[in-house]
Amino acid sequence: MNGVAARMGVSIRHLLIMVAVSGAATTAAFAQSGPWTERPYNPPVGSKWSIVSVSEAEEVRPPNGNRNQQVRTVSELTIDEKLADGFRVSFVTRDLQITGNTPGAEIGAAAFGAIKGIVVRARTDASGKPVSVENLSEVKGVLKNVVDRVVDSVKGNPQVAAVVRQMLEGMLVADDKATAQALMEDPVALSAGQGTGLKPGTVKREADNLPSPLGGGILKSTLVTQLTKWDDKAGTARVTRQREMDPDALKGVVVEIARKLSAAASDKVTPEMIEMMKKVSMEITSTTHYDTRDGMTMAIEDSSTTTASVTGITFKKFEKKTVTVTPMPK
Repeated sequence: MNGVAARMGVSIRHLLIMVAVSGAATTAAFAQSGPWTERPYNPPVGSKWSIVSVSEAEEVRPPNGNRNQQVRTVSELTIDEKLADGFRVSFVTRDLQITGNTPGAEIGAAAFGAIKGIVVRARTDASGKPVSVENLSEVKGVLKNVVDRVVDSVKGNPQVAAVVRQMLEGMLVADDKATAQALMEDPVALSAGQGTGLKPGTVKREADNLPSPLGGGILKSTLVTQLTKWDDKAGTARVTRQREMDPDALKGVVVEIARKLSAAASDKVTPEMIEMMKKVSMEITSTTHYDTRDGMTMAIEDSSTTTASVTGITFKKFEKKTVTVTPMPK
């Protein structure tokens, strides 16, 4: 789960990867002929859906050995009410498992296992994207009680306990919108394939700029979205999204970070180290497929490959996430 990984923190090696991207590969879309009319997102009131998310990450890190991490979540989404501008829904995580040898797996399992069983009641927009948590006080009350219990379970390792507390207490000060993003990650992701307004042959481009994790500017990127498969009679479609990075802006971020490091730690950061940072060679490919039926995303397949090289050493990270949605008996 990318959101889990982000909340668990990013190593310096990964920060360098994020800020030193030189470009992103693109692939040609598969065009399918024939008409297409997008169905609106309109699941039946009272319907209940099982969401199973599986994320796998593998890092090739010479000469220090490989790392891997697997995250599996099982959750339920219930459509409680249809509103004029969206829906009222209930969401609960039933199971969350994190395995692998990536540093932080133990902390993540302890911290985010705390959200299991918490029922989040939220409002969505017309596309099904959660926009606010309506029972925010109730959710925070449960989280507050869970924090002490989870921290106590890892009290044998004070350092881990401190990190877990810091991670969980951040949710206690979040507003209704931020809480929806944090606790309903998969419904947010699924909504990207719903109500897109895409037509055959059209391409949607959206800026998706992120602040640099170490300061020094903005990580500029563009999301390119289009229909790649559709069957109007069956009401099914595939929406494909790729991320294009702005290499010039990212190189500028790297230079600015190098300058800040030099000013803050001139006794530790040598000119040679700064020059080495500037020479990091990077390539990222990222593609996400959303398979929809009758206006609802039923599956996501997200894959990305990051390759970074510096001083003859190449680091690679492969990530894949699948999300499947199936109806549950009422």
